[in-house]
Amino acid sequence: MSSVGAAHIAFLAALEQAGDLTKPVCAFRMGRCGDDFVERRWLRPAHAYLTRQMVSFLDGEIEVEVEIDEDAGVYRYRSPQWRSRILSRPLSEIALHDFRVDAWLHDLGKWIGLEEPCPTDQTRIPGHLWHLGDFRVCKTTEPAPVFIARRVHFASPEALTSVLADPAWGRRGVVLTRERPDLPLPGAHEVRAFSDFIGTQEGEDRFDSAAFVRVLRSLTPSSASDERTQYLDGDDLKLPHFETAFRLSPARARIVKASWGTDGYPPPVVTWAETKIAAHSSYQSFDDAFRDGKLEREDVFELVEHGKYRLRRIP
Repeated sequence: MSSVGAAHIAFLAALEQAGDLTKPVCAFRMGRCGDDFVERRWLRPAHAYLTRQMVSFLDGEIEVEVEIDEDAGVYRYRSPQWRSRILSRPLSEIALHDFRVDAWLHDLGKWIGLEEPCPTDQTRIPGHLWHLGDFRVCKTTEPAPVFIARRVHFASPEALTSVLADPAWGRRGVVLTRERPDLPLPGAHEVRAFSDFIGTQEGEDRFDSAAFVRVLRSLTPSSASDERTQYLDGDDLKLPHFETAFRLSPARARIVKASWGTDGYPPPVVTWAETKIAAHSSYQSFDDAFRDGKLEREDVFELVEHGKYRLRRIP
């Protein structure tokens, strides 16, 4: 069996590549991962088989019809090159399996170390979004929700908004995906690639709880309070972590306005080059624009990755 972390990443990738999770898949075509998933009970036999199979032919492949012989444990097909010849192969090569997402979610929650019990019904948007459970940061009274998602770009925007922007969530949480989506998700939750939190310790994969906690601690609690008030009113800027509003120069206010985005959605990730044009700015960078001793760039914009920034507001 592969390492636990690698298996979880591989299974999430398999879910991402699959179309309809209610339809059976051929584990053999997943290579070694397929055997691993079956052994971990994340795939279960569907007691059905492919009726057509791709086989080698000349310099490529061709699809042929197969005949199932369960008693012999093989399938047979007529050779596409020598039509009078009947070939046989192990039946396991075309055996179909069903996804057991619930079993995977259970194992994933235990591996991450969720302190709160997993909800009975973890599905929030069928085939796209699951509530994995809750993660309590130290002794905080409100645990943070942890979600796992796949193919969110195919999910209904209305459904995503209904779930992720629901004020019933006590505080901001994390949505784990195979890769960060190109477009932001609705709601106040942080979207992170699952692989960001997998590290190695003593030669074994470990969930990096310390990194996970750092992300959760950086999120502003989502309960309504004056501390969360944020606005850009003319030249007055108030962000959630500001005790009071700051009066900006008109030039700086234009920079913030150009980077604000749409309320109810996370602020966009921007570059200085595009912001400079949108704000008609003469500054040379975000750091150059916010460097007066009262507000520094770090107070207003967070560095997402090299050359890319995001306004420190919440949806």
